[in-house]
Amino acid sequence: MGLSETINSSTLLGTSSSNNIDVHLMKTTEYGAMAILSASGYGNPSNEKAITSTTGNETGVMINTNNWEWTAGGYKSASVFSGKNARYYDAYEASNTSAKAGDALGTKDTANPGCAGWHQASSSSWVYTTTSYGGYGFVRGNGGIFSFYGYVYASSNYGYARGVAVCGAGL
Repeated sequence: MGLSETINSSTLLGTSSSNNIDVHLMKTTEYGAMAILSASGYGNPSNEKAITSTTGNETGVMINTNNWEWTAGGYKSASVFSGKNARYYDAYEASNTSAKAGDALGTKDTANPGCAGWHQASSSSWVYTTTSYGGYGFVRGNGGIFSFYGYVYASSNYGYARGVAVCGAGL
């Protein structure tokens, strides 16, 4: 979860200095921002539980709402996060009151209302708190761009995942 690497002409992977490319599994907050923007005036606000949701243009982001998509976020004590840099995942408490600004989680009865149920999203199950099997993490998207489900073992082969590449100096 998180890799800065240099690419060169001989081996493709360098060993000297970084080229400031940071690659990681999409965090829960990054997915939330993508979902919120795709359903806004900047995206395609008519995206209601469609098979494929997009920002509405040729260079937009595609979200397949027929499959779950892993995000780097889950129960705070999950062993899958052990030894990982905290900048690459979102850690949550046992309660949905730990929803974060921009993650599009939460429910209407929490301090951070989130987006549970927006655009006819069919699932809004909070992350389960056991740490067995690596802990539980969030999967997103199946049943609508604002669906989320937190009862999936972090070590299971369940759904897809999206990589994020961040380019810039000082990463």
